[in-house]
Amino acid sequence: MARGSVGSVVISLSKERNRYILYSLARHAENAPMGVEVLAREVAGLEHGIAPESVPDETFEAVLDDLSRNSLPTLSYRGLVEYDPLSGLVGRPGYSLTADTLVSLLARIELGSFL
Repeated sequence: MARGSVGSVVISLSKERNRYILYSLARHAENAPMGVEVLAREVAGLEHGIAPESVPDETFEAVLDDLSRNSLPTLSYRGLVEYDPLSGLVGRPGYSLTADTLVSLLARIELGSFL
């Protein structure tokens, strides 16, 4: 399966946290790359239905740990994010228009006007 392909997106979208990562990066595409801490706080907020700044520190730390160790390396391998663990920056590479459209459509369905 090609990196950044529709297939990579579909496989990755089966996990809620991966969807929230991709939605957040799409939302901030013009400001990318973003810090992994900012991304973790936003993803935690989406998962718990609260504002990012209201996420408890313990929850933030757990999400940050998972993003750094699991989710971001996997999504990077699949070509869906650009993640540099040394700088802590996460970006959104250009992937196919079909894959990009799929992420945008699912974000609108799942989150409403988030993007």
